[in-house]
Amino acid sequence: MKTFTRKHFMGIATTAVIAFMPAAAFAHGKLESAVPASGATVDAAPDTLRLTFDEDLESAFSAVKVTDANGTAVSKEKAKVDAANPRVLTIAVPKLSPGSYSVQWAVMTHDSHKTKGAYGFRVK
Repeated sequence: MKTFTRKHFMGIATTAVIAFMPAAAFAHGKLESAVPASGATVDAAPDTLRLTFDEDLESAFSAVKVTDANGTAVSKEKAKVDAANPRVLTIAVPKLSPGSYSVQWAVMTHDSHKTKGAYGFRVK
């Protein structure tokens, strides 16, 4: 029966860490939740969108753009990182008419990782 030495254990542990490293690297700046949620249909038009990420954000390098079904920008305000929770990005929007909207976001986390994405929601 072969016994594992400290050297064997360290080799296995190192291999495991390296194997899982790429998956962890892709998690930076991941959108965890949004209000309204992705794919949601809301009865009342929101006056603010709230996007929550898995890491603290850099305000100067984080943005949100909201467009209607025609691709016309409806958001006039600049997105802001919430002072009470630096993982939350908010943007004020004007009174939205019934229809479909697209939310495009681009953020940079405190550790300088940049990510972007998009989702949609609908107002009844």
